Amino acid sequence: MSGYNIKLVGLDIDGTLLNTKNQISPRNHAAIRAAIDAGCRVIPATGRPLRGVLPEFIQIPGVDYAVTANGATVVRLSDGEFVIKNWLSRQRIQQLYQATEGLWRVFDVFTGGSGYSEKKNLDAAEEWAPRNMAFYMRLSRQAVESMPEFIASQEGFEKCTMFFTNEENRQRARQIAQEMGGFSIVSSEANNLEISDEGATKGLALLELGRMLGLEKSQVMACGDSENDLPMLETVGLGVAMGNAPRAIQEKAAAVTATNDEDGVALALEKYVLGR
Repeated sequence: MSGYNIKLVGLDIDGTLLNTKNQISPRNHAAIRAAIDAGCRVIPATGRPLRGVLPEFIQIPGVDYAVTANGATVVRLSDGEFVIKNWLSRQRIQQLYQATEGLWRVFDVFTGGSGYSEKKNLDAAEEWAPRNMAFYMRLSRQAVESMPEFIASQEGFEKCTMFFTNEENRQRARQIAQEMGGFSIVSSEANNLEISDEGATKGLALLELGRMLGLEKSQVMACGDSENDLPMLETVGLGVAMGNAPRAIQEKAAAVTATNDEDGVALALEKYVLGR
């Protein structure tokens, strides 16, 4: 066996578990199943809302929790119960919406496991969605006529995202959110900002879930590739960066595995969980 006693693994999805064809490779799939059979929980730890989490991952027998919306919500999959909620208030979202209104952006909100976007923006998703993701945007979001009206109708929010077609506007919005304070601000794409409560990160959510399950920090591992994974990689017992992650992220992780096209997740599970 390896010198590690890993009992909980959080896997980022995009750029980590999925290869560049947006598929879970057979080897990754087999390694997840083998790790679960060996008594380790393997779960998604993603910026996606529950509605956007890969069915082919959460349908693997034994995948029983999901860290979603960058750690704002941890869902028990057997009954859909939100066991951990680090949400933003309606008032905070309204303030952020108003403060960024002059900057052209697509402002989406997430609540109750689903994303919401204005219909006119979803219809034109090809104009702002990154990397051929217009299809995913329509899949993971429900259309609303008016975002301010929808925000006013809800109690709390997992997070909001803003997509920009202008980098200057994106930096300005980041600055506005930073000055308001109390937010966790990350990017998962080159043209977006994802804003949640400062207590909501994938890493804190994984550790909180671990505590609920009676685990030590040293028993929790995570794999990721982008900026929104960094808090997770730095917080858990063993943070593993993907070979396709930017160098700055690789340098801060405890270990680096192969790329998402080279079964990096499987290699990490085989080495640190299965001791192969």
